[in-house]
Amino acid sequence: MPFFKKNNLNLFLFLSLTINLSMGIANEINNFDIKGINVGRDDNSIFISLEQSSTLPPNIIELLERGIPIAFNLKIEIIKENKFWFDKVIQHYNYSYQIKYFSLRKVFEVIDIKGNAKSFKSEQEAIQSLLNKKEIIIKKYKNLEKTKLKIWVELDKGRLPKAIQADVFNKSWDVQSNIILYDMREL
Repeated sequence: MPFFKKNNLNLFLFLSLTINLSMGIANEINNFDIKGINVGRDDNSIFISLEQSSTLPPNIIELLERGIPIAFNLKIEIIKENKFWFDKVIQHYNYSYQIKYFSLRKVFEVIDIKGNAKSFKSEQEAIQSLLNKKEIIIKKYKNLEKTKLKIWVELDKGRLPKAIQADVFNKSWDVQSNIILYDMREL
């Protein structure tokens, strides 16, 4: 009897290790990067120029080719650092952009951060337009010492079909870029 208990434990450990590794690989495949960021400052505003990688993960391209609109959220937080307690988020900004495919017209439509729509015949041109350089202006910025700028991009899962949203355990839809922290004292 102890022989079966030991083998069950080994089998359980092997399966849990395999599942953890597969989830980690799925998350690495589904990430895309922010390649560069330039930050400038005026009297009352911050200018941010953001450059992303030029490709989307394969599962996102597959959804797009099936006609499902894909939306991304560009999130920006201005954080005040506290030395002995948690950091405080002073301001939070959320910019949305998306790409759609119309199968009857065979046209891709890209809607940028400002809400401007452009149509493309080629998938690669549409993806390049979606991921091209983004210019953001944050107005009414108060100059605070010990502040950082936190920037990242993530897939807007709320705009995906309900069947994909219901699959809670599938981590392949957790598409997120790397997080950029920029010290505002460098401006």
